[in-house]
Amino acid sequence: MNYEFFLKVALARGVGDVAIRRILRFFSENQDVSWESLCSDISLQKLIFYNKQEIVDGIATQSEPAKRLASELEKNSIKIVFCSDDFYPKKLRQVLREKCPPYLFYKGNIGLTNRNAVGFCGSRNASPKGIAITQECSNQFAKNNIIVVSGYAKGIDIIAHSSALMNSGETVFVLAEGILMSTVKREVHDLLNCDNHVFLSQFMPESSWNAGSAMKRNSVIIGLSDAMIIVESGKSGGTFAAGKETLSLNHPLFVIDFAQPEVSAEANPYFISKGGIPIRGKNGKPNLSEVYSLIGKQNLYNNYFDTVQLQLNVS
Repeated sequence: MNYEFFLKVALARGVGDVAIRRILRFFSENQDVSWESLCSDISLQKLIFYNKQEIVDGIATQSEPAKRLASELEKNSIKIVFCSDDFYPKKLRQVLREKCPPYLFYKGNIGLTNRNAVGFCGSRNASPKGIAITQECSNQFAKNNIIVVSGYAKGIDIIAHSSALMNSGETVFVLAEGILMSTVKREVHDLLNCDNHVFLSQFMPESSWNAGSAMKRNSVIIGLSDAMIIVESGKSGGTFAAGKETLSLNHPLFVIDFAQPEVSAEANPYFISKGGIPIRGKNGKPNLSEVYSLIGKQNLYNNYFDTVQLQLNVS
């Protein structure tokens, strides 16, 4: 698919997620309209953008940048899935609902996003205990055909990804920058094949990393997962924010319950006190039975949700 006309709109100043969702709703109600026809019809642009001339003018200036960017996406085998598409990740819709990203750029096996999955978050400066427990959890999930989802950052994230891959598992990399700005890290470079991973980004392809984007992508990690695991959290920062967001969404949150937490895990007891389910174990072997049990319950919920959606669509 040629994404040039979508990019021409999305790159225009003043066009954000809310506007893209509105356009997608308009398309679903007017199936003879497309990104291409929108780009060529100024009166339609004024209708959709409430006569905001600066947006109409902005779209007109994006022809060359959009064409160049579409070529880069094609050259790098990068595709886009919209929230209105059938193969958009179901769990994102279920967990985030109207706040799910209107589009995702992806490279790899998008089918992994609809499989049983556990999300990992934790310190960039992981302790030896945190590293070991992450490796063991990821190993177990890989052997039980559960996808590992994380944010591709230094520390716990990359350990979770690489440990799953090293044990013939599969993983979802959720990026905090544009997909064209990300490189394949040495920890996973030799472990990737066509089927065992997917890179995802909710940001424009050439967007740089920033702290706000890193916080925003936490929602996608949570939304793609049947449950989240906090390995090590300090009392502030990205992992702490991810834990609070998971709880606010009433999404299952598991927390490694260290007998003697390192400084990098000083907020773990806080999350347990707020309703996080403790993961304990013996001799460095985490007991993940409650995680497996909950994933089974989530599957029942997901099947119910799909049935209700089908009924709503038919009626």
